[in-house]
Amino acid sequence: MTETDRSTSVPSSAMAKALTWVSALSVLGSIVAVIVLTVSGNSDYVAPVIGLGAAAAATGGTVQVCIHVRR
Repeated sequence: MTETDRSTSVPSSAMAKALTWVSALSVLGSIVAVIVLTVSGNSDYVAPVIGLGAAAAATGGTVQVCIHVRR
């Protein structure tokens, strides 16, 4: 991925890439778990799952979305 100033925003090491993926999947899993818990009526467990998802998002940094427009 390249920013508009041509500086790369890709993590340099394999460990950094793995941490990015693990944190992104943790956040996605917590979102799915919150939806499933809400639909199934187990709303008592929603707050701890949201806390775990927020912790995973905080430790993993930011999730970047790159959209390439080609003409």
